[in-house]
Amino acid sequence: MLETKNIPLVLSEITALWNEYMGDSSAICTFKYFLRNVEDSDIREILQYALDLSEKHVQFKKQLMEQENISIPVGFNEADVNIDAPRLFTDAYYLYYLNNISSFGMEGYALILRYVTRPDIREYFSRCLVDSKDLYNRVVDIQLSKGLLERVPREEVEKMPIFPKDESILKGSLIGDPRPMFAREVTNTFSGIQMDLILKAAAVGFSQVAKSQSVKEYMQKGKDMFLRHYKGFASHLTRENLPAPSTHESFVTDSTLAPFSDKLMMYLMLQLCNFGLIVDGSSFYFSLRSDLTALHVRYGAELAKYSRNGMVLMINNGWFEQPPQIIKHENLSHQ
Repeated sequence: MLETKNIPLVLSEITALWNEYMGDSSAICTFKYFLRNVEDSDIREILQYALDLSEKHVQFKKQLMEQENISIPVGFNEADVNIDAPRLFTDAYYLYYLNNISSFGMEGYALILRYVTRPDIREYFSRCLVDSKDLYNRVVDIQLSKGLLERVPREEVEKMPIFPKDESILKGSLIGDPRPMFAREVTNTFSGIQMDLILKAAAVGFSQVAKSQSVKEYMQKGKDMFLRHYKGFASHLTRENLPAPSTHESFVTDSTLAPFSDKLMMYLMLQLCNFGLIVDGSSFYFSLRSDLTALHVRYGAELAKYSRNGMVLMINNGWFEQPPQIIKHENLSHQ
């Protein structure tokens, strides 16, 4: 590997380290609480593996940021978690949650690798990508073995290549019957439903335990929106005589004692919202039927607005930690 001590970090590398430090510090709190309540031994093992990865990642980033004289984020710590709080989510939710963060972790690390150049940073995030892939595969194997993974529906598809003669394949269901969904459109819709179920479960649980009334109300609004999005997506699968994932009310217990600080719960909700925006953006790009693209645009816009309102709530409560910002030198000259 090339010598790196004389190669300064560029902005893309600084922000990648900062963002991932925040995410891993929140994951450490989350996994420690999950481990205190988990019952299934296989799920306990995979949670411990995820915790070990997050702690390893935080330690590396902390050492590197110190060496590079970069401010280390406050992030999240033991003050943000009560590991002795009663169980709020079921073991099944733990697996779905791990499935989400590991799969989006792979996407995130792959994106980071497009913008980092220093050899040691590329090597580090390449290892993180492999870690996320390994975690994802292990989680999916456990879900399959326990019957806790709802797979995209299986359905027969056309056997021969087809070249459309006109633009009718782009038309939606506003007038008349639309064409059958493409396999990718079914996948997009199914993914949107799964994301909304994860978001809804988090919103239900957090609304039960939040201390701040404003956070409770924010989570309740989210619950209503995610349920509406779920029903909208599910209606398209039902029209195709395809099954939609269940609503998983059993994801959440009746506990009302908060395992996390309101600050951490808001961060976790916004993190999940970001995942949802990725799903809607990708689904818009890969859907051709106009009614489906319109649905993904509308739901994505609503989710973005909800996420923005959550960020404002965090700022107003002093919970939002500002990312690294470039220095405006002309301002320094007047000090």
